[in-house]
Amino acid sequence: LRPVIPGGVSPFTVYSAFDEAMRGGEEALSRVRDVYRREVEKREGLHVVLLGRPYTVLSEWMNKGIPQTFASMGVPVFYQDMLSYTTEDVESIAPLLRDVHWHYAAKILEAAEVTARTPGAYPVLVTSFKCSPDSFITDYVRQILEAHGKPYLVLQLDEHDSRLGYETRIEAAVRAFHNHFGSAKPSPGSFASEQETVASWVSSGKVDLSKKTILFPNWDPLSLRLVVASVRKTGRDARLLEPSEGSMRRSLRHNSGQCTPLNIIAQDFMEYVERHDLEPAETVLWMISSSVACNIRLYPHHIRTILRSHRKGFDRSEVYVGPISLQDISATLPFDAYLAYMFGGFVQRMGCRIRPYEIHAGETDRVIEEGMRVLEESFESDRSKEEALEEVVSRFEAIEVAETERRPEVAIFGDLYSRDNRVLNQDLVRFIEAHGGEVITTPYTSYVKMVVRPYYWKWFLEGQYMSLLSTGALMTAVVHLEKKYFRIFERILGEPEPAYDASPQAILSEFNVRVEHTGEAMDNLLKVFYITKHHPDVALFVQASPAFCCPSLVTEAMAREIEEKTGVPMVSVTYDGTGGAKNEVILPYLEYPRARGGAARRFQTA
Repeated sequence: LRPVIPGGVSPFTVYSAFDEAMRGGEEALSRVRDVYRREVEKREGLHVVLLGRPYTVLSEWMNKGIPQTFASMGVPVFYQDMLSYTTEDVESIAPLLRDVHWHYAAKILEAAEVTARTPGAYPVLVTSFKCSPDSFITDYVRQILEAHGKPYLVLQLDEHDSRLGYETRIEAAVRAFHNHFGSAKPSPGSFASEQETVASWVSSGKVDLSKKTILFPNWDPLSLRLVVASVRKTGRDARLLEPSEGSMRRSLRHNSGQCTPLNIIAQDFMEYVERHDLEPAETVLWMISSSVACNIRLYPHHIRTILRSHRKGFDRSEVYVGPISLQDISATLPFDAYLAYMFGGFVQRMGCRIRPYEIHAGETDRVIEEGMRVLEESFESDRSKEEALEEVVSRFEAIEVAETERRPEVAIFGDLYSRDNRVLNQDLVRFIEAHGGEVITTPYTSYVKMVVRPYYWKWFLEGQYMSLLSTGALMTAVVHLEKKYFRIFERILGEPEPAYDASPQAILSEFNVRVEHTGEAMDNLLKVFYITKHHPDVALFVQASPAFCCPSLVTEAMAREIEEKTGVPMVSVTYDGTGGAKNEVILPYLEYPRARGGAARRFQTA
């Protein structure tokens, strides 16, 4: 506020204004809740409660006249904020609310539960097209209302539908509401149905992994092989899921707008269990815990609902949620897990550096596979990791390469699953190489160092001191450890260890973004900055995105700004799991790339 208020403003004044605004908001809510109580008490008929985010439901520019349409049919309309209820009134959905980390989404679910229990109140959920968080919430709203046997209506807004289309659906819904309300005994959902719905939201608690087969999602086939080997070293039966195009397509049967990787992981889990004749009740899916402003935090919960709806014994399977460091499984794992992501990421990086120039086609991939077996053995045993890495890098050094001019560099970033899973991204790396590019990938350990500083600030502000201390301690401990390993990789990469010490505030301010805007879209801006800094000759950015990914859409909307700031064009590829040649959208950029100043520069053909 200092730049816009003459003389500036003190922090005390800001705090006082905020407190006063909060009090004013609570008083206003109290008044509208009194209005709802009075109106309902004096009416004998039914009424509608609109559920949804305020900027969607209450804005005349967004809501397509939906409130007025109901009113024109003689149906009183209210908004979810007008409902009065206590914590006890929504206790039955408490297990669900604990997993939902979005403010408005939680309020929508609470309002759905209260409306479902209120005689004469009928819920209408208003959502926005392609809003991935809403796709989760819509499913849960349906489950709540169907458990109570309450009719409802879901209206999804976009820029193309006419008001007439909404009116037709509203007319049909109003008839259903009147039929339900006018019946002698409105049929509530059975107690058993409600209990079954609640049970589908409840985790079975802490799982004893020593007696289970642990399956890990396969978003990165190199790093995760080493992670799984590390877990096996602790005596546990750990395995890596086996993605396939068939499984990916079948996963779409239970996707209603959620992030595509979520459904793929769930389907891969079920098919792995069946293919290997495992007992579902003795098999656990490991998933990462997350506190970032993304859908990832809901992955475990939603996968659990998919498994339980699939039945066939999978209702007895469990999803285990733990930190990426695996410290909750064994105190020895954080260092090994960190090195697993480092080694896997830099093996991929070395492969991308060598493969475009190999003389004998396929030799690099053969060396990668042989090297991964050596590294797996070292992570699963007591063999020196430094010794194993020396052996692997020596094999890379033995690959014969052509002495030709370096190809233009193409940097891939974006959603981690789409970026590194060759099944979903249709082998994006080799597609780029086949059309004359050299790919730049980012190891997870480098990615963490790029983005961790804003999260330190976020965790401090939110009081998540254990996350702050544990992550800070681990990063401090590994920074010296990884130096001795990076010098080995450096023999192939031919570049010094990157530094990620720029001010995140300064980087993000270029795009009018603040460090408080944590999430994948913010992460992407930091990645773009550091890729440009450490690879000044980069010719193209490719964002790999799964369908229905909100941060990817936000980043795509910033593509022009990214190009203006960096001089490097950016193209987004969206993978929806249906197949088709998705990567061909990159071809014009590969055939006629622009140099930094914007001049055309043709890629050398493979």
